[in-house]
Amino acid sequence: MIDLDRRIFRLAVPSVLSALSAPLIGIADTAMVGHLADVAFLGAVSTASLLFSLLYWSAGFLRMGTTSMVSQYYGAADLRSCAHILYRSLLIALVLGGGMLAAGDDLAVYGFRLAGGSSDVQLWGTRYLDVRLYEAPLVLGVLTLNGFFLGTANALAPMFVTFTANLINVAADYALIYGYWGAPEMGVVGAAWASVLGNAAALVVGLLLFARQYRAYWCQPLEGLWERAHFVLIFRTNANLFGRTLCLQFAQFVMLAIVSRLGEVPLAANAVVWQLWGLSSFAVDGFAHAAETLVGNLLGEKRFVEAREMAARIIRWGMAIGASFGLLFLLALEPLAQLFTEHREVVAVVVSLRWYIALVQPLNAVVFVFDGIFIGANDMGYLFRAMAAASFLFFVPAAFVFVSVLGWQMQGAWLAYNGLMVGRFATLWPRYRGAAWLKTFIKE
Repeated sequence: MIDLDRRIFRLAVPSVLSALSAPLIGIADTAMVGHLADVAFLGAVSTASLLFSLLYWSAGFLRMGTTSMVSQYYGAADLRSCAHILYRSLLIALVLGGGMLAAGDDLAVYGFRLAGGSSDVQLWGTRYLDVRLYEAPLVLGVLTLNGFFLGTANALAPMFVTFTANLINVAADYALIYGYWGAPEMGVVGAAWASVLGNAAALVVGLLLFARQYRAYWCQPLEGLWERAHFVLIFRTNANLFGRTLCLQFAQFVMLAIVSRLGEVPLAANAVVWQLWGLSSFAVDGFAHAAETLVGNLLGEKRFVEAREMAARIIRWGMAIGASFGLLFLLALEPLAQLFTEHREVVAVVVSLRWYIALVQPLNAVVFVFDGIFIGANDMGYLFRAMAAASFLFFVPAAFVFVSVLGWQMQGAWLAYNGLMVGRFATLWPRYRGAAWLKTFIKE
């Protein structure tokens, strides 16, 4: 067990640090905008940030799919295939990012029309989102590079890339929102430009790390780059991950639509809760990322027994992290909420959700680690089907009953989202207990 733990923590600790810092762009924007005079600004940034997250996380398959495929090729010591996966994924990232940027105006208008919110929330949120869309190609490129780094068992490079994005963003937030250091005072729009600058810096750092640390990879010949069989694998992997992500984003968007129609105070409170929820999720994701890499590497080496042992050990560590965050939310939710906003009515709504977000954290952790295990195993078809079942058979009925029938409003919305997590566990646990995921696409 000591050897397993050493291997896990060598990847998990940098991944946890990177994952914990990943939501800092949203947290910094929320916290600094939350101290502006009008509570509508906070709701606007919250809604626009979630819409942008829905947009670019729908392309999150680039990170997960790249890690999944590279990790198994890395386990099989096939450097050329690792490099080719990166090149193909970067090409997809460039095309998708350009498409998002080109369709930016329509995405902003229709996104806020569906999400709802007051006229002030929609006005400022649209202005914020219009600027954030400039970073779409940058974000997708960073996701792809980080997926490659993780697949090669390098968790330090994504940490440096993420830290760069967050340091630049926080400094630019301070300057551009409030007009410090000689910068113009831009308010909500300044927060958006700060995010663009942070991701531009992150992409530059990622490319420099690849050029410096991976000479043996980028010197590999390009022969076979366009072979049909390799494209079938990458498109099958990414298509299933895209479908899975769409189902998750559907649930999150329905949740946003419910809350945005409850008023500006509930919407602002939901923004704070969402950031805290994301903080715990990203912390556990550090171990999920370790599972992607280590399980994928072992399967690429065809060491199936060791892959199951590794998966079981990471699940235990994930549960411990989840339980720790649950306890933190039970004991300190009010002071945590006060870090995000000075509006007492918003803090009161956040505190009323204490039990709804605290008790489910250990279950969340197991679900997130399951994701990492099955991504490492390239078991994407099942992940897609499981997420669809959780979204439409668990979340949708729960939202209808708790919100529409019982009228529980914020409490009902978060109970429904907890139902999504229960559904995910109910569908993923049987798969984990079986042996269907213990396979590899690496040929002899």
